[in-house]
Amino acid sequence: MTEAIHPRTTAVASDPHRTAVFRATVRSEWTKLGTVRSTYWTLAFTVVAILGLGILFTALEVGRWDQRTPQEIAEFNPLIYSLAGMNLAQISIGVLGVLMMTSEYSTGTITSTLAATPQRSLLLTAKVTAFAVVVVVVSIVSTMAAFLIGQVILGPDHGGLSITDPGVLRGVLGGATFLLFIGVIGLGVGAAVRRTTGAVAILFAVLLVIPGLVLLLPSPWDERVGQILPSAAGEAMAAPQQIPQLLSPTIGVLVLAAWALVAFGAGGLALARRDV
Repeated sequence: MTEAIHPRTTAVASDPHRTAVFRATVRSEWTKLGTVRSTYWTLAFTVVAILGLGILFTALEVGRWDQRTPQEIAEFNPLIYSLAGMNLAQISIGVLGVLMMTSEYSTGTITSTLAATPQRSLLLTAKVTAFAVVVVVVSIVSTMAAFLIGQVILGPDHGGLSITDPGVLRGVLGGATFLLFIGVIGLGVGAAVRRTTGAVAILFAVLLVIPGLVLLLPSPWDERVGQILPSAAGEAMAAPQQIPQLLSPTIGVLVLAAWALVAFGAGGLALARRDV
């Protein structure tokens, strides 16, 4: 007598195969990411921006410390100056996320990629996974180094912090997480648009143009809308304590995660509905 095959048994049996395919796809995306010259340029720019601007702004504050009023000294936030390069680094990481998708369309290799991995949701997830590993390592190392060097420059006489001070470690890691989310947003936009120029233009608009336009809104909408933009949410994540004009660090994470999820979902939906 022929035994009936239970659907759950079939699903379980396919799980190891799907996992193996996913791992192989992640390795493939990792290889492609490492063989593209733009990866090294954008990552190098990210490191230089975070370290260079962090050191520069911190040193400038030390130089004008004697000119600060007692109130300015009391409100001084060393972490903000140490991570001042994040505003520039978000652009390079976002562009890298865009290129993770659009470079395959510009070279035509997307056809062979989709032929090798027809499960498009799996492909996009593998791309995000490989991308995230690189960005997490680079951003954590860069933000931590910028913080430590900045505090050495400040020293105890200029309000220097310790990594063990309340909220400091969370702020440093929050800055690194912010870059990861921005990169995922860029990748999602790249998957949806497919063209580097258009995707980068959208990214620049979201990160730089729209925040400036929001300032023109009447109060209190300028502040309410501005708080939920990616850059402002990232600033809230990197702050050691809540800043009155910004969201709380926890809400900032949730807002930025929502932006990344929407961009990733839009990219995944566009990738699934197109032939190529």
